[in-house]
Amino acid sequence: MRIIIFFITMILLLISNIFSNSEFYHLEVKGIIDAAIADYIVKSIDKAEKENIQGIIIEMDTPGGLMKSMRTIVDRILASKIPIITYVSPKGARAASAGTFILLSSHIAAMAEGTNIGTASPIDFAGNKASEKITNDSIAYIKNLARLKGKNQKWAEDAIIKNVSSSEIEALKEKVIDVIAKDIDDLLKKINEKQIEIENKKIKIKTENYTIKKIEPSLKHKFLHALTDPNISYILFIIGIYGIVYELAHPGAFLPGVAGAISLVLAFIGFDSIPINTAGLILIVLAIIFFIVEAMTPTFGAWTIGGVISLGLGSVLLFPSRKLGESWGASYWIIAFMMILTVFIVGIVLVAIIKAQRKKRIIGKENLVGLKGIAISDIFESGVANIGGEDWQAYSDEKIKKRDIVEVINVEGIKLKVKKIEKNKEV
Repeated sequence: MRIIIFFITMILLLISNIFSNSEFYHLEVKGIIDAAIADYIVKSIDKAEKENIQGIIIEMDTPGGLMKSMRTIVDRILASKIPIITYVSPKGARAASAGTFILLSSHIAAMAEGTNIGTASPIDFAGNKASEKITNDSIAYIKNLARLKGKNQKWAEDAIIKNVSSSEIEALKEKVIDVIAKDIDDLLKKINEKQIEIENKKIKIKTENYTIKKIEPSLKHKFLHALTDPNISYILFIIGIYGIVYELAHPGAFLPGVAGAISLVLAFIGFDSIPINTAGLILIVLAIIFFIVEAMTPTFGAWTIGGVISLGLGSVLLFPSRKLGESWGASYWIIAFMMILTVFIVGIVLVAIIKAQRKKRIIGKENLVGLKGIAISDIFESGVANIGGEDWQAYSDEKIKKRDIVEVINVEGIKLKVKKIEKNKEV
């Protein structure tokens, strides 16, 4: 009898362990908060709710991002039916600007050792401090988030007004976050049995026998998010310029023009998430104009020098928020490399143009008399002959058949008078 009771107890314990298993989704958010990141988080929360997941851990390292995307994420977190745990990690990570709002809106706010949070003052797309109206609205918004989650409202206000930034130790002391954890395992152990409120109901987070499922962003999300990297957007922008300039200089090339147009569109998708300076953009457009003028009416360097200077100044001025961190501007090394590449490419084009000009001078109209060539078509009152490697309009006093060898005897404007010197030369 005792053996039977023992086995029943063991089975019940096993069943209890199986059903008490807690599964958490793990999301990674790195870089600028943009529309792709917002969609990734929203869809992950939707999926977790449908599958009745115990909770979501958002591991975050961000310099900030778009206010619209941030609000989309915050609104979805506030409406979530499952616990959302935002964790600033790894060491050296930050939750700046938009990341501060997201952290404060979460059911559990956590930070790893050596991380920081704050500097949430809004800026416009010129990199300047936002208007008083937007700033006041942001203050009210962040204070409401802090109030709803029982966080320090005064600190939240100072994060906008004074651009306050705090380490994980200071944030815990100021009641901005709930816990400091070395890693995700440590985090889940520390929040076990922690009480939170969802839909006006008090619930306890259960992390016994937990499992973690990493949710990767889709290829679309990864691609669109990659475009917010200023280095990638800038390189695409310059490549787009190359393609458009080449197409305008060589109409009908088609492929460079299409590639250039696509690159420019992708670059501006990235610029949509990064503050850019109008003056920088104007200087870069001016550089494009200079390069086009050089390609169409070569001055052998004058327009090119102006274009390179304009492109360099525009590239440096293009990212006004660079002072906030490297995430907000293309690397100076990348800019320098693209300048050198531009000079190299334009130099090749100029050399080709100079050679073509010299060739035309060598084979000028005054030097055509006496040159021999091939009739491209039948020639009498009119026709076409290839002389000196170029096709010319030609005429003759005698009938000349296609592929006959001809000699130039006179030049009249852009038309050559030729005579036949050998019949029907096969080529």
